Amino acid sequence: MKFNIMDNPQNIVCCGCLSIGRKMIKIDLERKECFHQILGDLQTVADFKLMYLCWECTGRLSNYIKFKSQVRYAHKCLQDIEKDLKLVSQSKLNTQNTLIINYDPETSEELDWHIAASEEKETLSDQQCSETETVVQPKKKIKKASKSKRLMHLYKEIELTESDIEAERDTEASSDSFVNALFKCEKCVEAFPNQEDLNDHNLKKHNKRLRFSCLVCECYFGTAAALSYHANKHRIRYQCRSCRTRFGTKSKVLSHHAREHSSKPDDQCADSETTPNGVAGLLSEAKRANGKPVCVPCNRTFSSIATFKQHMKMSMKHVPENDFNAGPYSCEICEKKFRWTTSLRKHMETHRIERGQKRKPYCESCRLSFTTSANLRKHVKTSSRHQIILKLRKLDVHAEDSPENQARLEEIRCSVTESKQQHYCPECDKKFLWRGNLLRHLKSHQARANGNLVCVPCNRKFSSIATFKQHMKMSMKHISENDFNYMCSDCGNKFVNKTRLKDHINWEHLKNYIHRCSDCKKVFKTRTSLYLHRQMVHKEMSDNHLCDHCGKRFPSQARLHYHITALHNKETPYKCTTCSARFSWHSCLTRHVRTIHSKEKKSAT
Repeated sequence: MKFNIMDNPQNIVCCGCLSIGRKMIKIDLERKECFHQILGDLQTVADFKLMYLCWECTGRLSNYIKFKSQVRYAHKCLQDIEKDLKLVSQSKLNTQNTLIINYDPETSEELDWHIAASEEKETLSDQQCSETETVVQPKKKIKKASKSKRLMHLYKEIELTESDIEAERDTEASSDSFVNALFKCEKCVEAFPNQEDLNDHNLKKHNKRLRFSCLVCECYFGTAAALSYHANKHRIRYQCRSCRTRFGTKSKVLSHHAREHSSKPDDQCADSETTPNGVAGLLSEAKRANGKPVCVPCNRTFSSIATFKQHMKMSMKHVPENDFNAGPYSCEICEKKFRWTTSLRKHMETHRIERGQKRKPYCESCRLSFTTSANLRKHVKTSSRHQIILKLRKLDVHAEDSPENQARLEEIRCSVTESKQQHYCPECDKKFLWRGNLLRHLKSHQARANGNLVCVPCNRKFSSIATFKQHMKMSMKHISENDFNYMCSDCGNKFVNKTRLKDHINWEHLKNYIHRCSDCKKVFKTRTSLYLHRQMVHKEMSDNHLCDHCGKRFPSQARLHYHITALHNKETPYKCTTCSARFSWHSCLTRHVRTIHSKEKKSAT
């Protein structure tokens, strides 16, 4: 049999076992010489310039080379034994001194005497050795338990019965996310964002050509190990010992316990102008608050020194921008470096999508595409718009503007929004979908209590840190001309940010009115104006703000403030820049400029 490897490089044959299709390794010079020594006087079938071995034969040849060098070293030591050289054992197995005794009952007394004498000699020799040399015993390495094993007291592993598994599958099948899904697998009780993902799932999981099948969901697998791993997903659950909530994986139950039941949660870093010099500099200040490490700039408490060090390595507060993206894991295509293998894996997915090796993730019902599969899964799981669109499929498309459909649409929106609001504020009873939003809201409570959300030059108070920062960036009193970096190419007007420029172009030049109220069909220039309109006009608010002068009630503190300023204090804070006229209301100033000065400009032209 002849193999023409040079003509067919894809069909490379192993020179040791003649296998094809395995991972082949090119033989280097040392292995090639050893390979020819094994052949000896035999004539090779073909003298290949490039010789390859499979991974199994390469391992055996490497072990042969190591054994060969070991034998040569032992032979050299035996030759030099006359020079009183100490022999060092090359075996990795433990050695032990043994005493071989031929036992005879008639000479048992002499035997006992000889054993006692030998033990005395050994003790004397050991004492002499201890006086002359100190014997250093190797320390035993204590393996640290994994994180899941150290935290096993937080959860309990439960094995479900067949009735429990069926009840759980019935609950998942009756959920809104599965009932309203466009593409779903009835056997696995799993929903998919598009038809192609469902087809891939059926080809991969429900291929009847494979040998092993699951009795629960009728999935097929090629090996028994894969089937056993899959069956544990149906059978094993991890129950939280605090609230008895069950989860499918250990990581989910541990994150649930840290988020819901931890006495000292790891809050996100707060805004601070000071940064530490390093981990070593902060460790001296860390041990306080009942012995728990504390990050002073972030005002954050940790359960152990290990989590504190991990925070110092990963937080954007303490890692320079140049070092944050650097790491040991680099991309082979664009040479970008990452700190974690998960980040590199997500990054490599974008390259496969760009090359066409993988289909771009997209949601067919929402008509949106995503850069990674993780973003698509997050969209399907958390997007309110996605769930609303799925629930609206049953409505009549031709009668969208009918009162019944409008009422049904509002009911669906309210139900989806209320079902997703999970985190409550303990101070004002507000609801939030994300825990991070709740933490930012609590920081605004703290900043407002400390008096940090007050603009002294403008004499204004703000309810949140975000609105205060937006005021400092957008207000004309706090910005200079150099901050207007976005200019309109049609009229030359400059703006502070890209959003203001986009709203200006849509409103003034394109006449594209994007921000429209769904209740009264009124259009607005900016999204902020539309939001304020909905809050002031259409939102049902209780008139809890009472005027001390006339007893009139108002739905908000802002309206009460405008009322007192204009009617009772007789203040005129709004001044016309053209004719020096002053007004109590901003709307009066706008109407004055539009009716008087705009007409004067038109008549002059």
